[in-house]
Amino acid sequence: MPPQPQRRQRRAIRELARDERVGQRIIKSIAPSIYGHRDIKTGIALALFGGCPKDIQGKHRLRGDINMLMLGDPGTAKSQFLKYIEKIAHRAVFTTGQGASAVGLTASVRKDPVTREWTLEGGALVLADKGVCLIDEFDKMNDTDRQVMAANLFIDRTSIHEAMEQQSISISKAGIVTTLQARCAVIAAANPIRGRYNPAIPFSQNVELTEPILSRFDILCTVKDTVDPVIDEQLARFVVDSHIRSHPEYAAETDTVQAPEQDADDLLRKYIMYAKDHVHPQLQQMDQDKVATLYAELRRESLAGGSIPITVRHIESMIRMAEANARMHLREFVRTEDIDMAISVMLDSFIGAQKYAIMKSLRRSFSKYLNKSQDHKELLLYTLGRLVQEHIRFYQYRHKGAMPSMVKIPLDE
Repeated sequence: MPPQPQRRQRRAIRELARDERVGQRIIKSIAPSIYGHRDIKTGIALALFGGCPKDIQGKHRLRGDINMLMLGDPGTAKSQFLKYIEKIAHRAVFTTGQGASAVGLTASVRKDPVTREWTLEGGALVLADKGVCLIDEFDKMNDTDRQVMAANLFIDRTSIHEAMEQQSISISKAGIVTTLQARCAVIAAANPIRGRYNPAIPFSQNVELTEPILSRFDILCTVKDTVDPVIDEQLARFVVDSHIRSHPEYAAETDTVQAPEQDADDLLRKYIMYAKDHVHPQLQQMDQDKVATLYAELRRESLAGGSIPITVRHIESMIRMAEANARMHLREFVRTEDIDMAISVMLDSFIGAQKYAIMKSLRRSFSKYLNKSQDHKELLLYTLGRLVQEHIRFYQYRHKGAMPSMVKIPLDE
């Protein structure tokens, strides 16, 4: 029988899971000091819970970990997200693109200066086995670094490909023949080639990464620093309020009030560990026809738009995300709402990677899938928010930047 503290923790976790909106609560609790970026927080939540790895007849292993790439303008909190994950994950290894060339993302074979024997050193992906590997400035690794052709480092780009998909690293050098395990989720952040994200060109042309590497990321998030008076004012208020609440004197005066907030991260960490250890959702009740139809439509749109090719890996990504969402709710079976959530994240990733010229038409084409993942209240608030922003922009255009005192939305809109 587990000790009393463990029983209390499990009881608290089970009570939290009974809440129908536990998924939304978890997503909102991700990096609470960062305003907005709901798509990124959703992706991080799914990556932290992960899907279920599968071993097909003991011959072929399918990964359950979810890989995620954030690409966007400088100063959009990408590094802060990675630092938050490092704090909340039960096992995390943080590295940067500049440092990865010295230590190695995968593994290296070096000659010991004393014994003169060849030794094997694991890189960040190996050290993060059964955890999360966080890579900042992923784009800062140039071709020489990614191929890792230094005299004492014998790993080429294909090792990164193998580590991200097969989650293993094969070594055959200097008499050392072995395979290292790298069963970890990869969450990386990168900056655009020209310093700022250019919406006039696709995602793949904004980042200095090859298509084989991009195809191994389940979720692609674009972070754009756009000028929006309403959002900018809300962000400024949020930042000022956050600084006020973080002041030592303020914390001392309201210590009793802040205590539950300080325990939130610890509860989330234990909730994730419990879910990964005890919950393994099954796919028997999965809507296969919906996934097959969406896959065919995405293939057609990707060929027409000339964007990142849609492959079978994207089907596997949807399955992993559906399992992660079911695991987030401590469910033993993948339900329709889990599939809808996975499809929504996949479509947001796919549409966000397109040129701005075709993004609106794609959202209209796939609106039947995007709307199903949101409940009616969230969908209504989202729609009203978009309409209000459009009216404000139109008003400012006509009145030389002035802000309206009131915004009226006709019912027919």
